[in-house]
Amino acid sequence: MKTYKKKTVKAVDKILCDACGKDCTINVHEHEYAELTATWGYFSNQDGVQYDIHLCENCFNEVLGFIKEKRRKVLGPFNYPYPNDPLEGKNYFV
Repeated sequence: MKTYKKKTVKAVDKILCDACGKDCTINVHEHEYAELTATWGYFSNQDGVQYDIHLCENCFNEVLGFIKEKRRKVLGPFNYPYPNDPLEGKNYFV
């Protein structure tokens, strides 16, 4: 004989962009968002601080553009992109 009990499970309802507040939910089971995470350890200026930031596609592209521009200023205009450049992304459908 099987017996059953009710069980409460947390499920993601929505993911909101932490920059602009836009809802990143496409439907009940799908969300389109980027996640920026960091955990700072000993010897950093943010010892023990953890970040878990969600960004919509537009805000992600703005942040990515900022990072690319910063790299151009630091490395110069001719030192990128390089093979497997993480700032150029990969197409995982291929």
